[in-house]
Amino acid sequence: METLEKQKLSQGQRKLVQRILLTLTLVLFATGEILAHCDRENGPVAKAAREALDTGEFERIVIWVGQEQEQELQEKFRQSLAVYQKRGDAEELAKKYFMETAVRLHREAEGMPYTGLKPAAPNPPDIEAAERALETGNLEPVTDLLSEKMQEEVSRWFRQVLDARKNKENTISAGREWVDNYVKYITYIHKLHQTIEAGPPHGVDAH
Repeated sequence: METLEKQKLSQGQRKLVQRILLTLTLVLFATGEILAHCDRENGPVAKAAREALDTGEFERIVIWVGQEQEQELQEKFRQSLAVYQKRGDAEELAKKYFMETAVRLHREAEGMPYTGLKPAAPNPPDIEAAERALETGNLEPVTDLLSEKMQEEVSRWFRQVLDARKNKENTISAGREWVDNYVKYITYIHKLHQTIEAGPPHGVDAH
């Protein structure tokens, strides 16, 4: 009976994580780490910009911006491509300029601020897992990662409020400690649920 209950809980958690995967992971794009992912020289936008210059195919990069940014991006692409094809020192300058332009316009299409093109850096574990899932078609490593992290954090706040509750009536200080942990626990659960329901904070406005 106990084993069956654990299996049901595990299945329920897996279904929950699968429901929130596309929203919760995309919500993380509002954090500093993911902004750096979009803004990095080895990020998807800069990579597409380099591919556009290498192939001469504007279509490689235009999909990363909306219609409002398309005209400026196309103009900068023509200018950069003409310089890029001369090779030599000018090639590197044109590449860097066009990557910066593409990232800036991509951020504008997202409705987010542009803070410059960041140096290349490894992806954080969650983004690495999300990217790998797209490459392999296997979502399970991502859902396992999110499920483990969510359970770890919720359990931590839960244990803290239970521990504080044992002594909350002993002193005013202990009572306040319990209140502090209680509020943090409830707020964490509530904000997590709101995040799941709200969905991604931004995308690329294609219109």
